[in-house]
Amino acid sequence: MAASVARTDQYLGETKHQLRDGFGVYTYGNKFFKYEGEWKDGKKHGHGKLSMGDGSYYEGEFKEGEIDGHGFRYWAITKNTYSGQFKLGELHGQGVMKYTDGSVYEGEWHRNKKQGYGTHKDKSGVQYTGYFYEHKMHGEGVAEYLNGDVYKGNWVQGKKQGHGELIHANGTHYEGQWRNDLFNGQGQMQHISGFIYDGMWINGAPTIKACKIIVVGIEANQMQVGQGRPFRIEVAIQNEDGDLVEDDGRELHVSAGFKHLVPKEGLAIYKATKGIDEEPIPTPFGYAIVGYPLTDQVPEDAMIEAGDAMLSVPKSYTNLSGSDISGDEAEPESTTERDGEAVVPPPEGATEILEPDRTDSPDIAVPGGGESGESPEPPIEEQQTPPPVLIPSVRSVQGRGCWPAILIPPPPKDYKPFRILDALSDESGNLSKKAKSKSKDGSRPSTKASQKSSSSSSHEAVTRPGDYVIMVCDITTPPWQDETLEPAYVLVKVKKLKRSPKPKEKEKKWDTQKHMSMAMSYADGDT
Repeated sequence: MAASVARTDQYLGETKHQLRDGFGVYTYGNKFFKYEGEWKDGKKHGHGKLSMGDGSYYEGEFKEGEIDGHGFRYWAITKNTYSGQFKLGELHGQGVMKYTDGSVYEGEWHRNKKQGYGTHKDKSGVQYTGYFYEHKMHGEGVAEYLNGDVYKGNWVQGKKQGHGELIHANGTHYEGQWRNDLFNGQGQMQHISGFIYDGMWINGAPTIKACKIIVVGIEANQMQVGQGRPFRIEVAIQNEDGDLVEDDGRELHVSAGFKHLVPKEGLAIYKATKGIDEEPIPTPFGYAIVGYPLTDQVPEDAMIEAGDAMLSVPKSYTNLSGSDISGDEAEPESTTERDGEAVVPPPEGATEILEPDRTDSPDIAVPGGGESGESPEPPIEEQQTPPPVLIPSVRSVQGRGCWPAILIPPPPKDYKPFRILDALSDESGNLSKKAKSKSKDGSRPSTKASQKSSSSSSHEAVTRPGDYVIMVCDITTPPWQDETLEPAYVLVKVKKLKRSPKPKEKEKKWDTQKHMSMAMSYADGDT
């Protein structure tokens, strides 16, 4: 029996057995819905389009009156679109949802919800590929972020939780436990700086946190060494309670310095050094220091000069015993403190001293010039103190670091603190000579000795006795947790070595009996 065409207020299309069958257009009584497509046995069946009064629509497969199969859905209010599988009018199965903000989801759906395996790329470009449950990332998945970071691991209700691995674009890598998007539980982080933390985490922070470096095996942070003798520095990393923190890979650097001296205004050396900027480094010893060279290049047959004797430096890295150090070494000039800097007073009898002016000021009269006929101190080359020779940094192993052989070398040319001390010594010597000379004939003292002393001080061949400060700093870059450790300081007192005593030759005693026997033997031979 051939299909007939029915025309009513609501339906226009083909019928069969007085049922809508074939192609037809049906307008619902509420005027909001309209269907245009295939029918079978009075039900929407086959391909069709269901339009809504607000402009939204579905176009695709229908089965027995329900949206079922593959189709396309458009929402007029949000402008979102979906292309994929449907079941009983709901998004169900494989499909692609495109959002008007640029986000896209492609994957499995279950009753209108993202559920199962899929890929979601949000409007900022962050992409997640893995499992979903009720619209949220849940289960195993990989998230790729715009900055290049990648997370691989477990998710619970849209948050990283369980075991996971985060690989930062800069090279930092974490693998371990997570909770609520934070490191939580046992985990290891390999920082871009080379630092490694392996331990417990709570809410994104390590449970064990280092805060300082301490020197091991040195009492009161002070030690004595002889000129040219190498010594050992070993450090440990501790927390606030003084417990060892077994950090691995933290970068530690050792350097040295000498007391920062500021001559008072009115001395020749003040004018000579004025304008040469130095960056004083504070220390816990009550004064600031300026950098001094330091090396770990210890010659195998290192020789040092001690007075007129040349003493061989043994290869041992241990400190000198008290018997190796003389007790009559020259002590540094006395100083006073001002704003953390050591201010050296002029010798007794010098011109009146004024407090140094930190700002640029006109030149002042210098002792030793004018009436006395002495030449002012020659200006030092406008060059900052040479930076310390860089000893290779070391990486901490189980919270420790070590430099087995460190050597304080002879000073660089025109090292400012020593130049100041030499100038004061020369000034004191000149005043003494001047006083003696005036008491005899009123003549002026010669400055040749002073010039000779100043010249020789610029080319010293051995380490000058005195107090040096060794610093061990955390230079981990970039800093772990954006914090650096509190440095460690050691006061190293360099002492003169004693001369090697020359072995005394044994005096030969006169042996009368021996000589008488020899004489008698000669006499017997003659006869």
